[in-house]
Amino acid sequence: MRKGWRRLIWAALGLGLVAALVKLGESREALEARQAAERTRIENLYHRIDDDLNDVDVSLSKLSAASSPRQSVLLLGDVWRATGSAGAAMGLLPLSHADSSDMSQFVTRCGDYAHALMGRVLQGRALTNEDRRQLQDMRTACAQIRQVAGEAIESGDYVAADAVDGGCYEQTQSEAAISEYPTLIYDGPFSESAENQAPQSDPGERITAQQAQAAAQRLFPGEIGEPMYVAGAMPVYEFTVDTADRGQVSLSLTERGGQLLSFMASPTGDKNDPPSDEESERLKESALSFLRELGVEDPAAAYAQYYQGVAVLNFAPRQAGVILYSDLVKVYLDRDTGEVMGLDARNYRLNHRTRELPRPRISEQQAAEYVSDSLHIEHTDIALIPLTQQSEVLCYEFKATRDGTFYIVYINALTGEEEQIFEVINSEEGDLVV
Repeated sequence: MRKGWRRLIWAALGLGLVAALVKLGESREALEARQAAERTRIENLYHRIDDDLNDVDVSLSKLSAASSPRQSVLLLGDVWRATGSAGAAMGLLPLSHADSSDMSQFVTRCGDYAHALMGRVLQGRALTNEDRRQLQDMRTACAQIRQVAGEAIESGDYVAADAVDGGCYEQTQSEAAISEYPTLIYDGPFSESAENQAPQSDPGERITAQQAQAAAQRLFPGEIGEPMYVAGAMPVYEFTVDTADRGQVSLSLTERGGQLLSFMASPTGDKNDPPSDEESERLKESALSFLRELGVEDPAAAYAQYYQGVAVLNFAPRQAGVILYSDLVKVYLDRDTGEVMGLDARNYRLNHRTRELPRPRISEQQAAEYVSDSLHIEHTDIALIPLTQQSEVLCYEFKATRDGTFYIVYINALTGEEEQIFEVINSEEGDLVV
């Protein structure tokens, strides 16, 4: 009788071992599939960054030989668009990539610098020798960033994809070489002075690394790494957490107040097709619900972009019905699940405060008369838009169309002056504002 029980016990143990090995094999296959998908996603982003920065290089090369204001404006516009595309792709790289945040911020500054120069040229001011020197510095730095992307593409070693299994990213030699980006001196809402400014409202009391780690654990339960302290005008603690439901999440919390500044997980799929109206609305509602929980007041949807399984939705809070565009927040959503997978709240944390809003001196109807007669106005709002980091202006925002092309026109609510006009390009990747 005892021998019979022993046989049953050994048989059960054997079946359990087989089941465990099968389960282990399945989990290993699932992990390898996830790593392969993440590696492909990162590879596509690097190809995009390389292509965009090649376009920047070509445009800057042509600009160095251009003499007419018309050609200068066209080429500066090309630089602006290409840097915007490259910066968006960099924003989708895992935060564990060394220097990816600095690269993204620098490329964004490059684009805004080109846009500022466009305004000068349109006002009849020629590019100065100092402008051309800075453009050349910009070209050199962009070439270094291309080298980073090129090395990754050539080697095929997208090591950050292995972070899905808790791996870590090591800095490449070329990334380490980009120790400092050139300082771009100009008046623009994304100028370097903006990055070095302190938050414009009281962010709260300082927290310790242990308190930050506990806060990070509450937000993203899982196996958390040691904090990395990053000094600056707005110091932060950075963490990497291996979660059960989101995979590896990189996040940063402010030292003052322990506020969530940014986080990024990886998407579960790689959808690239334009979203349906139903999907767009579902993603928007998911993002709005997240922002309300975060404490963003009355967020207004600005525009959306779609890359490699990710939807990037931009929102700005409102005060007394006025949209505050300096306080823009980016929310990243997984298109397969509809869940929030990332956040970039830097502008919000830096700029958000209660403003003393001026009263409009002209009515909406009067402001509409300053909009070109060739445009058909479809929607009107009122917004505070940045002119420089130190100045904002109250404007009526007119969304209008002409011959199937969509425009946004900003008319100063105090003077009636046309402050800004943008063309919105509807592409498969969403709305590109240029």
